[in-house]
Amino acid sequence: MKTTRQNALIFSFTFMAFILGTTEYIIVGLLSEISASLGVTLATAGGLVSGFAISYAIGTPLMMSLCSRVPKRITILVTLVLILLLNLWSAVAGSYSMLLVTRIVTAVLCGFVLSVAITIASEVVDPDKRGKGIATILSGFAIANVLGVPIGTLVGQFFTWPAAFVLNGILAGIAIVLNYMYIPRGLPKPVPSSLKDQFELLTNGRIILAFFIPVMAVGAVFVMYTYITPLLEQVMNIPKSSVSGVLLVYGIATIVSNWLGGKIASGNAVSKLRFVFLIQTVVYIVFSMTASIPILGMVVLMVLATMSSIVSAPAQLYLIDLAKQFAPRTKDLAASLNPVASNVGIAGGSAIGGVVVRHGGLTSLPIAAAIMAIGACSIAVICSRLDHPGQTTANVQHHTNG
Repeated sequence: MKTTRQNALIFSFTFMAFILGTTEYIIVGLLSEISASLGVTLATAGGLVSGFAISYAIGTPLMMSLCSRVPKRITILVTLVLILLLNLWSAVAGSYSMLLVTRIVTAVLCGFVLSVAITIASEVVDPDKRGKGIATILSGFAIANVLGVPIGTLVGQFFTWPAAFVLNGILAGIAIVLNYMYIPRGLPKPVPSSLKDQFELLTNGRIILAFFIPVMAVGAVFVMYTYITPLLEQVMNIPKSSVSGVLLVYGIATIVSNWLGGKIASGNAVSKLRFVFLIQTVVYIVFSMTASIPILGMVVLMVLATMSSIVSAPAQLYLIDLAKQFAPRTKDLAASLNPVASNVGIAGGSAIGGVVVRHGGLTSLPIAAAIMAIGACSIAVICSRLDHPGQTTANVQHHTNG
């Protein structure tokens, strides 16, 4: 496949990831509006975030198994059409329960289509460009934070929150056209894995341990990010009219974060992540003490945003490489592990955030996030030692001899 066609394919997948990210995160910027419109509490409305993430995590591997025999090009196009229709259905949902149902179904399809796209990219992109290509695709989620969430928030606040879903449906239509144009027709035929192969992947101790790195890391971010709008308005005293602007800057910082993650993905990525999570823990604690100080609190918040997506690309490649080592026949399912782990983290983080808000208030969120970041750091330390079992012994011998 020629380089220009590869670049076009990566672009179409990145735009698709932008749509998927906006579909998932758009609730965050409109939480207060949806809560008031549907007559539910803020914590209950936050359940739309955790419900999406739980459905994403559970449904993605199931869909990957059920549809493993369907050609990948057809899979992506049909799934995007369904996502478009579900965005429009969300816009006309007249109750919390109906909106929750549309979000659950949409979540399963979003996780599924992203995993298929990553699989295609792994198959057709040159090996030396694979890491960069996957990092670029995943950056679509960061771009969703930069453009999708702030624009969706602005549209939802200026008109009404359903308008944001209509806009996202229109953008999904553009993604359908791009993928129709650039996904090659001659993709390798799907090679379904057996239930035994899948069981081997999902029960391998090393893979399970690595799986929890993005779970804890993303969970730490979403403890706070789920409630970023009320946090900005009620704790940091940001005017409602300025919230969209703050979310825009936050999103730009996440793009930088994703770029940093792409750099870390090369080499011993897990070892580097240990220090990222440790620094992140300290910054969360600092934010807990500075959030109410306007300028200082905003600076610290943006530092957190710059670290929020670093884990994505390294964890994606690390899980795929572990799967190749321990369960080589499950590469398609392995591509779904990081998105699934991320959404388990989103579900857990938003759920923990809801409990914290109920019992400790918004000001307690950074401490809860810091605890989860410490958990991510601990798991990364263990994984790094398992990857290099002789390193610790060698270091001890070196110091002993010295």
